[in-house]
Amino acid sequence: MPMTFKYRCTQCDLRFPTGWGGYLYVINDAGERLSCSHPQEGRKIEEVLGRGASRQLVRTRTGFNSHCICLDCMSQFDLDIGDAEKGESWRYFYGATTRRDERKCPDCKSTHVKTVIELVGEPCPKCKLGQIEAKSTGVLC
Repeated sequence: MPMTFKYRCTQCDLRFPTGWGGYLYVINDAGERLSCSHPQEGRKIEEVLGRGASRQLVRTRTGFNSHCICLDCMSQFDLDIGDAEKGESWRYFYGATTRRDERKCPDCKSTHVKTVIELVGEPCPKCKLGQIEAKSTGVLC
């Protein structure tokens, strides 16, 4: 089971949601993305898509929303950027590798957007003094 992390700047108050840098979701018949909470991802997918849903249906109706930040306006939001995060293979257990969203801030429309995973070890985009760190919570989920 994967470890969860707190993502934050070592110098200022910039923080991101605790977890794995995002979450798996399933798309219902109305087109809404519903979060699949760990460790019940499979149960949520089955609840939404039906028992025995084909592998193809699961692939087309699941995804992974990454926690993102706009480097221009500092707005935080979630985007499904698909294969860009593929290095974390456990996220793609259900085949969630399709990019559904453009890297664009929903607030200011800037394309200067990064995921929290991409920022780990990098200078803080807010204060420029600290670094973004992923500190283990000690919780296995």
